[in-house]
Amino acid sequence: FLEACASNRPPVPVGTIPKPPPLSSTDEQYGHQVLGELTRRFPLDTDDKRIERVRKVVDRLTGTSITGSDPWHVYVLVDNDFKNAAATRGNHLFIWTAMLDQLKNDDELASILAHEVAHVLAGHTNPDPVEQASEILSGLAGVATRISVQGSNVGALAQISGALVEELVKGFIVNPGSQKKELEADHIGLMLMAEAKYNPQKAIDFWERAQSMPEFGGGSGNAFFSSHPSSVERLNALKAALPAAMERYYGKKQHV
Repeated sequence: FLEACASNRPPVPVGTIPKPPPLSSTDEQYGHQVLGELTRRFPLDTDDKRIERVRKVVDRLTGTSITGSDPWHVYVLVDNDFKNAAATRGNHLFIWTAMLDQLKNDDELASILAHEVAHVLAGHTNPDPVEQASEILSGLAGVATRISVQGSNVGALAQISGALVEELVKGFIVNPGSQKKELEADHIGLMLMAEAKYNPQKAIDFWERAQSMPEFGGGSGNAFFSSHPSSVERLNALKAALPAAMERYYGKKQHV
């Protein structure tokens, strides 16, 4: 039934940056609620230099005329293992210190943050009843499978609730849980990088390196139960969109 239903969200053509959706006080409040939930699990970073670095990149990406004048909220969360970044409606962006440690330069950082900004601009973080139902069911199936694969069927159902909370926080509520949306955010992110004069080629460099990282779907990782495409899928899609991004990068002056 869910597969037969179509989302109300139109696709974003490759090579374009969607106009930002209107920001409401409800969206702002929702973002702060997500922040509260996340900080129960991950402390906020207190490293001023690291926070300033992330803030500077976000300001440059969102300072273009395309992203509008609404404020963007940026949070660095501390965790040594969780290599991820996320976004939610209300223009709230999150990045974990473990992810920052994987990035060699500001262009690579821009590729990750531009991807999250793209989710917001494309409306991926806004609720869609069809998508939400499908993603929650996928989350349940994925969690149940991972628990059973671990070889402990005793009490497995009792574990699903707690595990699902983590899955929803880390992969379905904050990060949109559709591989299609992830790939769409990738090509929008490349255009945002180009518009802000960050080199889009650096996104390719990062994902080529990520192929050897199991946490990004490389190696023997299986993207079937993941909310994100594998690094190979992502890399191929980025390479296909790169020519348009490079044309934009070399052909336009940076907006201040």
